[in-house]
Amino acid sequence: MKSKSPDRLSCRKGDREIYDLLKKEELLKGKPLIDIFMMALTTGYKEKHRVKLDTKDGLILLYHVPTKLKSIMKAIAIAEEEADLNVLLDEAKVYSIAEEYAAGGIKILKTKVLGGEFGSYIKKLESELVDEFEKIKK
Repeated sequence: MKSKSPDRLSCRKGDREIYDLLKKEELLKGKPLIDIFMMALTTGYKEKHRVKLDTKDGLILLYHVPTKLKSIMKAIAIAEEEADLNVLLDEAKVYSIAEEYAAGGIKILKTKVLGGEFGSYIKKLESELVDEFEKIKK
């Protein structure tokens, strides 16, 4: 059954503080909230850590989310639903999946960003991306 389309992306109530904390870090200073959300989403997806949102706090109006980023969320939803394209007919489900992976990834992202020196996180991320690219290239 198709759900009502949401007007915003949400996070768990307690996680808003983490988003605000990360926005102050040198690495993410001046970055839009959607960039931090997408980092959390992709981190959660990569780590296969999806968390249900028991309480929601509106975070980002979908009106302001670029189409390219919505496409990434849709691709993750399709992958999560085992390539069932019917998930695209239910925008609420697509965004719910994205929110749940972001909820799973935000604490991991916080640990990675705040757990060491600025340069070390960037180097680790670069190394992970190169490794993933090499896997795909083969």
